[in-house]
Amino acid sequence: MARVALVDPDKATGRAKEVFDRVESYYHMVPGLQKGLNYLPETTDALWTLSLATAIEGSIGEELKRVFFAVTAYEVECEYCTAAHMLALLGKQWSREECVEVIEGKPSARLSHKENAAVNFARVVGRRPAAVTDEMVEDLRTEGWTDAEIVEIVASVALLRYTSTVASALDVPLEKAMEGVGVSCGVPLDRRDG
Repeated sequence: MARVALVDPDKATGRAKEVFDRVESYYHMVPGLQKGLNYLPETTDALWTLSLATAIEGSIGEELKRVFFAVTAYEVECEYCTAAHMLALLGKQWSREECVEVIEGKPSARLSHKENAAVNFARVVGRRPAAVTDEMVEDLRTEGWTDAEIVEIVASVALLRYTSTVASALDVPLEKAMEGVGVSCGVPLDRRDG
């Protein structure tokens, strides 16, 4: 159960309803994350706009960004976001085992050496942004990542750190579709201790 009452899209009016309608037109439903945050409809709308822009802007493909999102969510122990982005990868024909392996830190055979290097960098940024070093960034450049792409990786991680904070702090419940995903994020998906 969420720590705050989730805003009911059927009872929303004004700007809150407009924001729900926008989100629903994309997902064909309103996720719990937006229901929890929509006490602040302008913030919810801005986050939605940022989410869409982050997913499509730049040269890194959406599938690799989903890997960054899943890895970041796992690093910050957000059940909701880990399950959501693992589900998105499953929709891109990743197997459950492939998802769990990359989320837990193993190189993915689905990704190139260059892409795996970016995933490892995203993992560090997700876990502790201040741990990033000049050498890590230079290693990415050596792998062929441009400065613009490095910023794109960091922006992807930053977005997920924000959404994961909201989802975790408010204890947004998993969507029905997420319940069977079964990935562990350091704590079981079906319950949390402490």
